[in-house]
Amino acid sequence: MMFLNLRRTLSCAIFLYLLPGCKNESASQALSADTSLAASPGAKQELILLNQHYGDDSLQTADIYLPAGRSPKRTHLMVFVHGGGWMGGDKSDFSAACEGLVRNTTFSPAFAYVNVNYRLVKDGKNKFPTAEEDLVAAMNYMYAHADSFLVSPLSALIGASAGGQLTTLIAYKHNEKKNIKCVVSNWGPYNLARMYKEGSSGVPDLMVVVLGATPSENPEIYAASSPVTYVSPDSPPTFLAHGKQDSLVRISQGNELDSVLSKNKVPHVFYTFDGYHGYSSDQVANDAADKMFHFIAKYTTE
Repeated sequence: MMFLNLRRTLSCAIFLYLLPGCKNESASQALSADTSLAASPGAKQELILLNQHYGDDSLQTADIYLPAGRSPKRTHLMVFVHGGGWMGGDKSDFSAACEGLVRNTTFSPAFAYVNVNYRLVKDGKNKFPTAEEDLVAAMNYMYAHADSFLVSPLSALIGASAGGQLTTLIAYKHNEKKNIKCVVSNWGPYNLARMYKEGSSGVPDLMVVVLGATPSENPEIYAASSPVTYVSPDSPPTFLAHGKQDSLVRISQGNELDSVLSKNKVPHVFYTFDGYHGYSSDQVANDAADKMFHFIAKYTTE
């Protein structure tokens, strides 16, 4: 019953916050940045910590949603990473989803939710690998504070678009501790040199701004920032979702990662649907969410 309700709520969250053009409201009744854990009400009560600094830069923040009844044995981490072309977007894209998930008392002890902001490319600053380094720092922050938060460091990562690139990159490249048990990516790019070559109008220019060069000028940075580079038989199980008609991040990106995962015998699901850069209907979104939930539950509860 607990997991059935989690599936339903996760379905609503994915439908509302991955469907193109949807908006949300920020979380309420939460503690401000860097609230002392000593002042927290303890594991019996829900605790929401907004704008927690995981690094020295003011932009390196995360919202942490700790459920009532949590414990290190049964409460894992679900980490959300927003999209926006590495130049836009914000963790507020997932704020209401995380608040709704943590406040569902039927299943809430199963996961704590972490909603991450990372530094965006702006005015020539924060080019790759800045965002990658921020996500590594955010995960290390959660691992270091897991005992204090009364949660397990075992985690599932969920990203959309640019956030999908970042979650898969972290899962494949920076999982030395084996804490990342699975990763979910919605319409993310996985081979950035291919993205440059096959992208629609404006995409090549975007890639140059974000990475600082063309693939011919600096093939190393493109390879180092591409999740496909780091897939191995030890990579965590992966759930991919991609629209067949996506013209921004073409489905060839998903096809390539699907193939590489298969060659390395990594457990994975490649969910494709008729649509563009985002779920096109509630039916598709809820079907995808149902499959995502079962995937996450399988690999975080084994």
